[in-house]
Amino acid sequence: MYATRLKAVLVVLGLGVLILLGTLVHIQVLQGSRYREEAQQRLRRPPGFHPTIRGAIYDRNGIALAQDVGAFDVCVYFPFIEMDGAFVAQIARQWRVTPDEAAARVQRMWASLSRLTNIPIEELQRRAETLRARVDVIRDSVIQLHGRRIRVREETYGERTSMPHPIVYDVDLKTVGAIASRPEDFPGLAVETTRKREYTQGPVAPHVIGRLGEVTREDLAGGEAHADINVPYPPGNLKRYWPGDWIGRGGVEGACESLVRGSRGLFQKGIEGNLLDDIPPVPGRDLHLTLDVALQADVEDALDHPPGGTRHNGAAVVIDCRTGEVLALATCPRFDARLFTTDYPDLARDPAKPLFNRAVQGLYPLGSTFKAITATAGLHEGTLTPQTSYTCEGTLDPAHPNRFRCDIFVTHGASHGTIALRTAIQKSCNIYFYHVAEALGRDPSGRHDLELARERLKWWADRMGLGRPTGIGLGEPAGCIDVHDPRNFAVGQGELLVTPLQVAQVYGLVASDGHMPPLRLIRELAPPPDARPRAPLNPKYMAFLRDAFTAVVNEQGGTGYGTVTLPDVLIAGKTGTAQAGSGEPHAWFAGFAPAENPHIAFAVIIEHGGHGGTAAGPVAREIVKACQAHGYLDDHTQIEPIGPAGPAEAGKPEEGKPLKNGKNGKNGKNGHGRPAPGAPAKVTPQPVG
Repeated sequence: MYATRLKAVLVVLGLGVLILLGTLVHIQVLQGSRYREEAQQRLRRPPGFHPTIRGAIYDRNGIALAQDVGAFDVCVYFPFIEMDGAFVAQIARQWRVTPDEAAARVQRMWASLSRLTNIPIEELQRRAETLRARVDVIRDSVIQLHGRRIRVREETYGERTSMPHPIVYDVDLKTVGAIASRPEDFPGLAVETTRKREYTQGPVAPHVIGRLGEVTREDLAGGEAHADINVPYPPGNLKRYWPGDWIGRGGVEGACESLVRGSRGLFQKGIEGNLLDDIPPVPGRDLHLTLDVALQADVEDALDHPPGGTRHNGAAVVIDCRTGEVLALATCPRFDARLFTTDYPDLARDPAKPLFNRAVQGLYPLGSTFKAITATAGLHEGTLTPQTSYTCEGTLDPAHPNRFRCDIFVTHGASHGTIALRTAIQKSCNIYFYHVAEALGRDPSGRHDLELARERLKWWADRMGLGRPTGIGLGEPAGCIDVHDPRNFAVGQGELLVTPLQVAQVYGLVASDGHMPPLRLIRELAPPPDARPRAPLNPKYMAFLRDAFTAVVNEQGGTGYGTVTLPDVLIAGKTGTAQAGSGEPHAWFAGFAPAENPHIAFAVIIEHGGHGGTAAGPVAREIVKACQAHGYLDDHTQIEPIGPAGPAEAGKPEEGKPLKNGKNGKNGKNGHGRPAPGAPAKVTPQPVG
């Protein structure tokens, strides 16, 4: 009996020991790593995140155009957005009021913030919803990082680690003082130091620099337009976008978002406040533009205050035709980037469209400025020589006097008579170039094939860079070179649509015998693979055309004579008067300077300005004067890229032959080693009627 009871006790004790040993093995061996990790996590505070730091944007001389600087934000603690029952009861006990009184006090806080910052209460509510989504993303990120739900500091209030969220950005010191001095009126708010994007030049080049905007649902969703936005960035997807983050919109800010945006940092502290992990933020890359902001300001001033005194919408582009670097991209009208947020409603309603980047994205008919391509095509195709003469009687076909007319016939009822190519360019004779278009369509049998002429003009327009983006990276449209009638095509009319940047590129190619490298604006970006390749042109033909374009400005009878002429700089170029459908025609002037050894090429368009020589020409003259004042016409001006450069080198002439900078010497040669155009050294300007 006793032995039986003893055996039973021993069995029970043995089973207990086995169960204890099994439990110990399960806890310490099988589940040991899990419990060790949980113990360590209990000694850690929830992780926090360092904000992102965007790279700065500089001009070619190192002047800051956009940079992050210190600022103040009004921030709100997340529970004051959710306002669930438990939190309302908590703050009611803390404030020693009823829950209804606590909720009413929070409502008064939002109303006071709206009055203080002049932000409608509806906008504050919208921003609060954005913060809800932001906290959801942070929660998900922490779950991805740790594999389980952890209460993060971004959703707490009243704890040492609690972190508020910015809801009103970049407030002034008056607002800071009001909130800091009246905590009873703003119980859920705090003022935090932060970083803001500062656009130091204000109204100078705002379309080129771009701006920042809050990310949208489309941005967060990714898709084809934003395929690289929310890609994983270990650890913890630190480069991804959260609701409430800022993203580049337009200009360089938008085009180089993936470069200029940094990744946020991550840190975690122990329960005693000691730092356990710290992944610092990775700042975005600084960008250096080829733009000269001082020249840009002068070009914009020439558009804002034209010599004629009447301002029109328009644009101007200046490039270095030796390197392909863009020196100025000016649009009129513009806006002040520092006031964009407050001025946006008025800017969006303005019929002048000040938000539109006309220099890069504006599409216009080209008018007679296209004759540079028509002449180039005829000379290279062998259907035209410098001595080829045609007779202008005012209309191409006297039987149909209202079709294919010359401008001089329309305005004065006159004609140019029998002229050769140089005079046809100088006086901008449409009839001559209608004949050139027909000659381009002459097949071996001598028959005129207008479709052949059209295809030849289209091929040469493409070779000179029309009908496709230049590749500088600012969201350019391709334009249109699919003109039905080659006679309209030859004088820049019909369905032809181009951007001012493309036109400046055409005249840069004429100035450099086709050796100008692809255009470039952002040094950190190499030209895309499909950028316009160099298109070497016959130097003899180009020298002749440069001489003809010099005559346009510097010889009496030229369409730019007197209105574009400068006494100490030979300007060469072509006027253009493009039909605009309604209202006055668009006025163009495009060219290069100095004519005898081109350093710069440019294009100016004045919307509904009338005649190119009287509206766009004087603006172009002021732009050349500005380029001279800034040293871009000097022989000693450095033509190699200045400052950081991208993977592909810019500014090197073809086949490794450096361009010389010397002016014409006694040998009669210019800096390129070719005969100088036969233009006079100086011409006394005379007014035109």
